[in-house]
Amino acid sequence: MAQILKGECRICNYNTSFKYGGSRFDYQTNNPVPAYNKTTEELESINYKTEKDNPNYIFYTDNELKGKNEGNNCFGNFDLSLNQKDNYCPNCKNFSLNFQIYIFC
Repeated sequence: MAQILKGECRICNYNTSFKYGGSRFDYQTNNPVPAYNKTTEELESINYKTEKDNPNYIFYTDNELKGKNEGNNCFGNFDLSLNQKDNYCPNCKNFSLNFQIYIFC
């Protein structure tokens, strides 16, 4: 099931929202996942199915952008997992970006 997640940095107050996961009608071809764009240095919601091998993106499901997330939940999406706490913030460059569910789609 797709979700709209909110991201908020506890240090610099950066905030964003993005879609995570495909809907029941298109999940086999469309799987939006938050990703760090190396060129623009912004968080974007990118179709993992088509862009997973694109070197311009690092997905927040990759360990490189995940913090400790000690004792907190993860958001699952088939074989992908997104930490709830301490993710990389594209604004202040700290591991202080927290995600929470905003809307179920």
